[in-house]
Amino acid sequence: RVVSIVCLARHPYMGVPALLWAELTAEQVERLEAAATREEVRGVLAELCTSEAKHPQRREILLELYFNLLHFSRQRRFGTEKTSVLFALFKQTHEEMVDLFLTAQQTWAFFKALLLAHAVQRPPYSVGVFSLEDVKAVADYALDHYFRHFGLFRYAFTMKHQKNLTLATSTVELPPAFFAPLSEGVPVEDEREPEPEAPPATEGETTPSDGVASAGPAPFELQADLPPEVLEAVKAQLSRLESQHTARTQKLEAHLARLEAAA
Repeated sequence: RVVSIVCLARHPYMGVPALLWAELTAEQVERLEAAATREEVRGVLAELCTSEAKHPQRREILLELYFNLLHFSRQRRFGTEKTSVLFALFKQTHEEMVDLFLTAQQTWAFFKALLLAHAVQRPPYSVGVFSLEDVKAVADYALDHYFRHFGLFRYAFTMKHQKNLTLATSTVELPPAFFAPLSEGVPVEDEREPEPEAPPATEGETTPSDGVASAGPAPFELQADLPPEVLEAVKAQLSRLESQHTARTQKLEAHLARLEAAA
């Protein structure tokens, strides 16, 4: 699954193969075919395929890999297109393994996906560059010359991965393991707040101890310009309200006295 996602990421156009002329153009393949001696071939390969490798030992490993790959291509009598796709197939598989630190199984799955994408003529998903016999030969060659030495390639081209673990302690307040029973508790008297003292009564005012609550200021001042019948009605209503309030207060005080006597 991981490999399929990587393939789609490198070939965004609906999985269309992009290996033809991706690494070697037709002119570059002709230069390789025109090289006669081993030194000439290695010189062209060093210029075309290993220029990105800065480490001398890694460059030498890639030169040996690509030289043997060219020798295999000549043995199979591959044409210009097949040779270009073959070099791109191995080069991109190797770079994918190095960049993503893939395992042998993941790298092999990635290699097979790219190889099969160039073995069936089914555009736009694949293109038929290799025949069935070519696919078998390329797969066998990859297993014998690359994946058999996969551990060495991975050791030489990938960095050492070292994980550093840091333990951090955090203080968390935990509840007690058990609670003491209520029988062992110490009773605590309720501390009530002292009631605010009433302000001293002035002349003309009655206190609640007198048995009659003060009606307080009138909600409105009687206007002198009101009609006499209206003033009389208002005074009568105020008198009735005061009488009801006094009767209710006396009733409550009597009920409270009975309760205190019963206690």
